[in-house]
Amino acid sequence: MLIDIHVHLLPPKRLAGLLKWMHRYYAGHPVPVDVTLDQLIDDYAKLKVDYLFNFAYPIEPQETEGLIAFNAGLRSRHPWIIPWGSLHPENPGKAQIVELCIRDHNFLGFKFHPFIQRFDPLDPRMPEAYQALQDLGRPCVFHTGFEEFYGLSLPVSTMEQIVRSFPRLPVVFAHSLFPEFGDAFRMLERYDTVWLEMTNVFGALWDDRYRVTKLEPQKKVLLEGIGAHSDRIMFGSDHPAGMGTLEEIYRTLDDLRFPETVKENLLGETARRFVERFKPGFFSRVPASPKP
Repeated sequence: MLIDIHVHLLPPKRLAGLLKWMHRYYAGHPVPVDVTLDQLIDDYAKLKVDYLFNFAYPIEPQETEGLIAFNAGLRSRHPWIIPWGSLHPENPGKAQIVELCIRDHNFLGFKFHPFIQRFDPLDPRMPEAYQALQDLGRPCVFHTGFEEFYGLSLPVSTMEQIVRSFPRLPVVFAHSLFPEFGDAFRMLERYDTVWLEMTNVFGALWDDRYRVTKLEPQKKVLLEGIGAHSDRIMFGSDHPAGMGTLEEIYRTLDDLRFPETVKENLLGETARRFVERFKPGFFSRVPASPKP
């Protein structure tokens, strides 16, 4: 099974803004600024991806309602797309927003990007959302790492405080605290509520077009940790803002020649178990994406 666990299918204005931002930093980024939603969905059919996780988070508080409706509509047209909710720190009624997404729209969980959304995960306005997710037994994904790129900091101690404060909240570290992989694996070993995912990690280390910095020592830590913990590690593309075309991103992973079980876990088996944990029977009810 092939599951892309980190995708940004967005309304036209936000999609164009995302691609303009990518081209500003990476002039040779292969996904065009004027790419359409239908073209991106076709990319997944060509690659024979079975399911994907779609993240649409608000940059401004007034975007929240529209993005939730967009993601719900996307799932209704394409049931193999698994939507995640989000909200803005300035939104009132955070528990109600969480319940709307989880109970009414049947989203899988919530995704936050503290750097783009400009908030500290320990912001006193946010525990209401974390508590609501914990009460519903649904996961929360946080962007972590790539601090050099964003010029901002998100210490592992911050993430550990959230994990400890909400001990029943499943937490996914997007990008695995890049490049502090040792800290990420220690969190994985210390807390059974933590998962990691490797979106953009391989491209940033092995693709010269996108390499953030020289990190040779971290490569060894990364590969050893993945080998030991692949049953709690997932992989996503960040398409259309990932490090290459969709095909190139998966080729970068393939070139690393992981053992077959490790590769299967990264490409979809860990994600399959993850989804079944929160939505038992999902894959027997919802067919995979249609293939050409």
